Amino acid sequence: PLGLIALKTFKQDGFDVTLYEGRSWVGGLWKPDADEALSALKTTQFNSSKYRSAIPDFPMSEEMDDFPTAGQLYKYFNDYAQQFELWPHIRLSTKATELSWNGTKWSLSTVKNGQSRPVELFDKIALATGSFTKPKFPKLDGIELFEGPAEHCVKFYDPAKYKNQTVLIVGLHASAQDTIAALAGHATKVYVAHRSGLTLLPRYNTDGSVFDRLPSLNFTIFLVYLSGLFPALHTWMMDFLLNMMSKKAYPNQHASWGLSPAPSFAVTTPLIASAIWPHLESGLCEPVAAVKRFVGPKSVELSSGRILEEIASVIYCTGYDAEVPVKLPAEIEPYPVPGEASSYYRHMYPIHPDPQLRNSIALCAHGAFALPGFSQFFVQINAISQIWLGNSSLPSLTEMESWRQKYRAWRSAVAKKYRAQSTFYPFMVPMADYAAWLDRTAGIGIREHFGVVGRWVNWCAWKMWWQDRELYNICQSGMTSPAIYALFDVGKRPAWPGARQQIFADNAAVQRQQATRQAAMMKEGNKSE
Repeated sequence: PLGLIALKTFKQDGFDVTLYEGRSWVGGLWKPDADEALSALKTTQFNSSKYRSAIPDFPMSEEMDDFPTAGQLYKYFNDYAQQFELWPHIRLSTKATELSWNGTKWSLSTVKNGQSRPVELFDKIALATGSFTKPKFPKLDGIELFEGPAEHCVKFYDPAKYKNQTVLIVGLHASAQDTIAALAGHATKVYVAHRSGLTLLPRYNTDGSVFDRLPSLNFTIFLVYLSGLFPALHTWMMDFLLNMMSKKAYPNQHASWGLSPAPSFAVTTPLIASAIWPHLESGLCEPVAAVKRFVGPKSVELSSGRILEEIASVIYCTGYDAEVPVKLPAEIEPYPVPGEASSYYRHMYPIHPDPQLRNSIALCAHGAFALPGFSQFFVQINAISQIWLGNSSLPSLTEMESWRQKYRAWRSAVAKKYRAQSTFYPFMVPMADYAAWLDRTAGIGIREHFGVVGRWVNWCAWKMWWQDRELYNICQSGMTSPAIYALFDVGKRPAWPGARQQIFADNAAVQRQQATRQAAMMKEGNKSE
């Protein structure tokens, strides 16, 4: 979806845009497919609710599930392309292979259906290929002794081939959960080996509401400021709240699973575990200690000393290294060291001596913090567009280098403090600094209208409060509708005319959802009595 959001944004802002898509469809990973790239499974559901996940100026339909399925998201993005008349600008089955800089423009080499096409020239390049692109494989002692297949989950398409097998999954997070849910009804036993604990969260709260209905914008802004001023306190608070939610939702977590203590929120995201929990309870799936070594054709020794026997297949759910699957000039390769964070400014722009070069190519969505759904992509791409329009600007080379140095120091300190053993995603960024930069650069207007300081010192905030207090209050204290990121025109990007109406509609919809689920829960409770 990144490429579609970028295409629509740049097109709306007056650029002449072409989108190259290597696959024969749009919607990226949300169409299940058996090619070599990352794809969702048919059973995959989005981890954020539809009430928080929509692209800010393109609401999700009422017909979609509370937590959209892969098929629903695939349709959603095709509808998006249709709504904003993007199809004439899309070249399907055309893979970008190499970019070179001639001093003023970019030369792009592409391949369509296996055939090289003529080189084309462009003024600007947005790399919207996503960050999860290169499968990571663990180095496991004795794997050569194992007689069964050992494959990365990127190649997991057909759960039926694991019929009546005992399967070992290496790694425990979202892709492992999807794999386990798909294996149910096929495999007889699934072990999940992991190195550290994990916080499990439900899709729904006990009052029937979707888990991401809260926090409100008001509390979110408080957390953003707290993370900047007192990061250790912010992390402690988040860890405490998430741990409390996890224990309340899933009180019967077996100590033998090794899920607790979980790594800090600062280095590892929680897992929305509604799809895996029934299989943990039933015993189909059993979390176990990390793999120490393979000791035979079907035997695995764990770090706890336990031996697992009769393992027929191994599936690596060990994540992905970030990379850009297009050959770039060596001096602007964003990931010179696999597994490390990018070398780009804000994970978006190359830090290069040539000011024209560094302002002409950008990475999309290689930096992120805790913001649900597709709003963050929307904001980041709008920041890129506003810089290219000249409404915002990049800092000097010295300032960009200083930011990179501070970012690396921050990342190193966080990893050391919280003993990051599991994946500390390379795109994770300090929330307060990054959110403020995006808001200012993209012209979103959140801080001017609702910031801890901004709401008191900016005339626009007082004007909104006086003229439309109902909207102001629901923005602050209601559910944070994605449409809020398209609500304001502060002199950069245009406001979406439908934003106000959509904010009220989203809040009404999430209230109906809660009431409907509460009624269903009450009815089910009456039946059980």
